Amino acid sequence: MRAVIVSAYGSVPSVGQFPAPTRREGESLLRLVAAGLNPVDLAIGAGRFYLPLPTPPYVAGAEAVATVVASERFAPGARVWSLATSGRFAEVFVARDAELVPVPDGVSSSLAAALGIAGLAGWMPITTRAAVVPGERVLVLGASGVVGQVAVQAARVAGAGWIVAAARSAAGRERALRLGADVAVGVGGDDMGRRLAEAAGDGIDVVVDTLWGEPLVASIDVLRRGGRIVHVGAASALTAQLPGGPLRGKRVDIRGFSLFNESPEDVAREYGRLCRAAAAGEIGLGIDEVPLADAVAAWVAQATQSSGRKHVLVA
Repeated sequence: MRAVIVSAYGSVPSVGQFPAPTRREGESLLRLVAAGLNPVDLAIGAGRFYLPLPTPPYVAGAEAVATVVASERFAPGARVWSLATSGRFAEVFVARDAELVPVPDGVSSSLAAALGIAGLAGWMPITTRAAVVPGERVLVLGASGVVGQVAVQAARVAGAGWIVAAARSAAGRERALRLGADVAVGVGGDDMGRRLAEAAGDGIDVVVDTLWGEPLVASIDVLRRGGRIVHVGAASALTAQLPGGPLRGKRVDIRGFSLFNESPEDVAREYGRLCRAAAAGEIGLGIDEVPLADAVAAWVAQATQSSGRKHVLVA
């Protein structure tokens, strides 16, 4: 079968032939339709992921939307979403039946793939980790990326009363406003705290943080008492010097989020909700479809470019 193969940690993968898998009891044999390419794929390929790593040579790919070829749980032809740490960027693959999630009708396979890892990383901090309730005020740090874009839209779906989007690029800020943010501010600079304060008005209840570092530090001053920070990513820095006083004085909660550590039941439920929201026109993303044969170019682009669009490999 044709697949995207990582031959050694830290190397750029290649597209070539790889032995086809054999389905065992409790597994489904699946045919690839669309697969989201994510930063986590590059991290695993570099050998620096916190979960057990696949041994090279291995087939890359942490998620895919596929149709069922053979299964004890699903009928042939059913569309399912599959999450793993590898093996999904292949014409066919196997997955445990219990880990497969049905893809709702009304959403394209490419969008359903885009809404997996990246989509849920923007959606679940709003719906489960912070559990935003109508009227609460939300700040999204890193609103120009795919995760941040979904977080902005998810906050609007959840009924947030005020949404502040923080993004580095003017294009990213303009897009966030179109997606439902009430105000957008730039990331970085000595006056970021002042700009956040002006945008936040009488305060923020929830910060969805994809950046960490100084942007997160600057956001603490605008948090209300009992505010929640959901830490999703570290695009700006791996460490942050957080002031202890405001965290204690405001009773701030900092909550980490990693899709791979969420319960399968929560992931399946929220993936279904997210896809249905997309089918209803409440969630949208810019997608660049790339044939599986051209996966290497998409891999390099993922590592070197930041367009705010989602790379999706298609069979």
